[in-house]
Amino acid sequence: MKKVLLATLGETPVVVTEAIDRLKIDGIRIDYVVILTTKDTDAQDALALLSEHIPVYYNNEVCLFDARVLDTFYDVDTDEAALEFMKQTCAALRDYRKKNWEIYTCIAGGRKVMSALLALAVQFYGANMLFHILVSDPEIEEKGNISKLKNIPTEHHNRIFHPHIDKIKIIRMPFVGLFPLLDDLLSALNEKPERPEMQKLLEQNNLWEGGRITELGRRILEILESVETLPPPRQTEECEKNLAHKEPKEARATQDWADKICRRFLFVKRIEDIGWRQGEPKVRQELPNRLIVYLPGRRISGIGFRLTTTAQTDGQLKRAAQEVERWIVKEIDL
Repeated sequence: MKKVLLATLGETPVVVTEAIDRLKIDGIRIDYVVILTTKDTDAQDALALLSEHIPVYYNNEVCLFDARVLDTFYDVDTDEAALEFMKQTCAALRDYRKKNWEIYTCIAGGRKVMSALLALAVQFYGANMLFHILVSDPEIEEKGNISKLKNIPTEHHNRIFHPHIDKIKIIRMPFVGLFPLLDDLLSALNEKPERPEMQKLLEQNNLWEGGRITELGRRILEILESVETLPPPRQTEECEKNLAHKEPKEARATQDWADKICRRFLFVKRIEDIGWRQGEPKVRQELPNRLIVYLPGRRISGIGFRLTTTAQTDGQLKRAAQEVERWIVKEIDL
């Protein structure tokens, strides 16, 4: 069974490698890393450094599988940003849970609110472990910040990214996964809860009060409905790619975009190259389960793909189109 590390990331990329190394000592060998972060410049620099370091140091045995970046936020410092971060986090947990992968969630990186939201998401969708990482070495703590790492020669990075294992402490945090109750929870939030125990649960968590849903309840309902309407993840690890490369000068860009789509969207099971078209990047639905997508090339205006998704309803296909369109905007803006 594959094992994925789901980690928040801010200005300190070393917490990710410290988590990988500490889990390995405990007999847990991570296969994939998924990062949750923002558009903040330091966070993006930390992510870029991790993308270079991880495959080299671990000899491609650990893969930086995906990075789920908030579309339009540099920090999780507003209600809207918190809502979007929760959606991204819950969607990731749901996807990997449905793929039957083991999920290890690390809250050591990023802002405190990001850690708190990831911990909350785990309460809904569960995980194999929720933990924090501490390192008992002041020098590593100081030099592990991206502002310091950028000024340290690459050949000296290993000592900072991988301190002696005795200095890395893992703190496991308790949680109660509500995943088996999600359908009941959604139903109760949409209507007046019929079962006394469900109503009591909602009231105790400030989701229901005085016979009606609270503002917090509405936010939770919006998050869960948004996540649950996504198409299910594909069953295979990789999606099928059929890239004809009709434009040789854009072959590299075509392959790069296809790889990104495959990693980012687990509901895409097949990618076909349909050539390029002039015009702005866009997404068009093609019933019953396909999306036509145009992306920018390096030298030409657009690269075309036909994406076959796992969508089983018109609503799921529409939701998939929204996710891909938002992702394109974010990728072009970065």
